[in-house]
Amino acid sequence: MIRKFTLFAATLIAVLTTAAPVLAASADLKVEGMTCRMCPRVVEKALERTEGVKEADVSYKNKVAIVEYDPDKISPEGLIKAIEEAGYRATVVERKR
Repeated sequence: MIRKFTLFAATLIAVLTTAAPVLAASADLKVEGMTCRMCPRVVEKALERTEGVKEADVSYKNKVAIVEYDPDKISPEGLIKAIEEAGYRATVVERKR
């Protein structure tokens, strides 16, 4: 009985003291200045090297970057700055509801 309680208590403590997962935010950014099929990869790499970016998917066809990021570490303005530093222009696109 004591052994079961000890195991239960240890499990409960582990669950309660584990940090909650950070919720990610997502931003859609219109990217201008991409002129070839390699440009999206350049933008993706610039975003992925940016602290707080979890994932970036850039479409040459649609000229859009969809970025999943940690809002505690970076803002949409910071994402735009990373894209601009790579030599492109970007603006936030409002999602249609």
